[in-house]
Amino acid sequence: MTDPKETIEVQDWYSPGLPKKELKPLMRRSNRHALIYFGLWFALLGGLGWYASRLYLAGSWWALPVFFLYGTVYTGNNPRWHEASHGTPFKTVWLNNFFYFLCGAMEFRDTVDFRWSHARHHSYTKFRPVDPEIADREKPDLLNMVLDFFYIRMGLSAIKNLFLHAVGLAAEDVRAYVPDDQLPKMYWSARGVLLLHAAVLVLAVYLESWLPVLLFGLPRFYGAWLMWIFIWLQHVGMEENVWDHRRSTRSFRVNFFYSFLFMNMENHVEHHLYPLVPFHKLPALREKIEDSMPPPYRGLLRPSLELIPVLFRRRKDPAAFVERPVPE
Repeated sequence: MTDPKETIEVQDWYSPGLPKKELKPLMRRSNRHALIYFGLWFALLGGLGWYASRLYLAGSWWALPVFFLYGTVYTGNNPRWHEASHGTPFKTVWLNNFFYFLCGAMEFRDTVDFRWSHARHHSYTKFRPVDPEIADREKPDLLNMVLDFFYIRMGLSAIKNLFLHAVGLAAEDVRAYVPDDQLPKMYWSARGVLLLHAAVLVLAVYLESWLPVLLFGLPRFYGAWLMWIFIWLQHVGMEENVWDHRRSTRSFRVNFFYSFLFMNMENHVEHHLYPLVPFHKLPALREKIEDSMPPPYRGLLRPSLELIPVLFRRRKDPAAFVERPVPE
């Protein structure tokens, strides 16, 4: 991947100019809020997993819809892993690091690769070819769009990278954003993730049952649909190569359950403007900068219906994008 300093004239990102005295209270971290969001999610996951397992062992077809629901809730690991990568959900550092590793492992990701990849994403959001987390190609590939609703393309790529990193190899694109002195840490992180999944496979063989795999790892594939919609709506189809997150990123309003599952990351423009504000303070941040923001979408359907025609237009015109009303 090309060094951004060689291809991009770096500018300052747009900022609403929130005074420091108002921003500082919003940046305070809290173990209490994080324990509630993580704890309730694990409790819900545990309850659904227990019920799905009972139905599975009883040979009931009702296990299928319950596992589907379990997988959908399981993918709540993604925003929790993402938020922990910023070090903002917990005030206690080791709790951030523990859940960052665990939630990342739930979708076959190592901690070092993503931390540097995501730092590059925030520094050069939607700048090609520098941003390593651009989910859409210049000319959208409809087959890959469908595959990623089941985490197939991205998931298999993540697994491949885990094996490469575990044996001390780093792909060229990864070396572009992970510093050389961080590569040994990345290799050991990948080995830790693979060791955890190997333990799950050993347990499955020992029990002579698919249950361990159905409950850890595989749910990221069969339950990926909702989280992939959410991930796509954050940036896909938006304007590229602009130093204004309001034009390259979407925010939207969703129901209470979705907001809980997404860790308030539906406030995504706000998150990019102030990435060190913890998830539980994002709604309050929105209120303070409301006058500087484009109106949020209501729900997931409207931005999806707006996005789909743009993706088809981009098959002929890669420069097509969704233009948002940005206040003066």
